Amino acid sequence: MDVFASLDAILTPFFTGLLTAAGVGLIIGLEREFNTHDEPAHIGGIRTFILTAMLGYCAGWMGQSGLDAALIVVLAGFFGLVAVAYYVQTLHHKMGLTTEIALMLTLLLGVAIASGYVRESLAVVVLMTLVLSLKDELHGFIQRITEDELFAFIKFIVLALLILPMLPDEPFGPENLLNLRDMGWIAVLVLSISFTGYLLLKFGKPHKGILLTALVGGLFSSTLVAWVFSARSRERPDMAAAFGSGIVTASSIMFVRVFLLSSIFSFPIALRLLPPLALMLLLSLIPAWRVLRARPDDTDAPQLAPGNPLDLKNALFFIILYVAVTYLMFGSRQWLDPALTYLSGAVAGIADIDAITISTAKWSAANADSQREAAIIILLAVMSNSVFKLLVSVFNGAASLRRPVLTGFGLVLLVGAVFLAVWMV
Repeated sequence: MDVFASLDAILTPFFTGLLTAAGVGLIIGLEREFNTHDEPAHIGGIRTFILTAMLGYCAGWMGQSGLDAALIVVLAGFFGLVAVAYYVQTLHHKMGLTTEIALMLTLLLGVAIASGYVRESLAVVVLMTLVLSLKDELHGFIQRITEDELFAFIKFIVLALLILPMLPDEPFGPENLLNLRDMGWIAVLVLSISFTGYLLLKFGKPHKGILLTALVGGLFSSTLVAWVFSARSRERPDMAAAFGSGIVTASSIMFVRVFLLSSIFSFPIALRLLPPLALMLLLSLIPAWRVLRARPDDTDAPQLAPGNPLDLKNALFFIILYVAVTYLMFGSRQWLDPALTYLSGAVAGIADIDAITISTAKWSAANADSQREAAIIILLAVMSNSVFKLLVSVFNGAASLRRPVLTGFGLVLLVGAVFLAVWMV
């Protein structure tokens, strides 16, 4: 107890913040020292950045204590010192500002930590270190992109950071089912998956890039991946098999998500669902395994044309589809008899598997004798969602896309049908 009491006495809020600031300076300083050690007259190394962060913290602490003049003097003096150092560097024909800006940011991070913005400061450090360490990769990326790709990136930034926050966040329509902000987020997700897949195809190995994009996109929405990849398959029919495998791979994330959500709200339901979900997961990976096993010669694959990396028309079509499915769910609740619980679960699963999983698991947790019915409802929702993605892929994609999606989703639906038959006997 005496040891802990001594530690509490030593690790005061001031000292804890000072250590955090020093750690921030250490992280940035390590990166700068590593990337500028071959420059004989670099402006700052590991010690400089640690001291800069500590200086900023002490200045911020004095500002918090009422000594605002001291904070202003430190900031003005340090920025003036950096300006002089930069001027000296320019005399030696070194025009870069990266390290100078990093030093000023480090000082401001120390001030922010003293003001209590610790988590925000650590987030800035992560992004800052990432940008600093990717110098060669970023320069190489800029040299390889086309004008169309540059404008596509600018359009995406405008949509995501300017237009989306301006959309009203107010529900409307029947039962307040629709929301312009939510629809904007869906459009941004569609464009994100499309643009990410495009870049991975161009800068990485095409077939593996598709599967990687599918896994990342599946964390957001496997239905979005099905829509985007099926559209892409029409542009690249030579890679339709990989796109189809990616659609099924993205859908495999859904089985993991359903099990985790069921475990949180009703673990007995999760245990009952574990066998079919595990089999569905394994079988849905077969198309991806075939693509990787074939080991196509990516060096001989034709390059993806610059064309349209940001397909706004495709995103708009998906929004229309989303609205249509939302109204379909509303109509099913209005016209179907409440006793048709299984059919309602299947209809609800078309649009949102997470919502039906959570609501059904919570219902089962409050009704211990309803585990079988709850498991059937969730499994029906999973199957209806799989059927919907299968139809989207078949009707929106190239003809050669059908074999992998029919194989993957067909095996998944077969497993679901077998377990439904057993449970409903």
